[in-house]
Amino acid sequence: MNSNSIYVDSCPCRKVECEHCFRDFKFREMPKHPKECLKMKVTCELCDEMMCREDMTQHLEQDCGMMEVTCSLGCDVRITRDELKTHIINTCVQREVSCE
Repeated sequence: MNSNSIYVDSCPCRKVECEHCFRDFKFREMPKHPKECLKMKVTCELCDEMMCREDMTQHLEQDCGMMEVTCSLGCDVRITRDELKTHIINTCVQREVSCE
């Protein structure tokens, strides 16, 4: 191994590739990249599902069953998305009830 090889392997400006997004960075920039990488796998703090960071906003806004939402019938109850359907069918005071 020559001295140039040793220098290149330890140079803070050498190129390294992110294993998640495959972008090239300077070695010295890599410590902060995992906090920003959109392809990095992250865990939803509500339901523990893993996904790419870039998918988290949509997951929370549309898919996460543990996300608290307001009843769509207007009763103002806050309930998890997973429990909403049961609430609307069985207990919501704004639900449509057949007269007998």
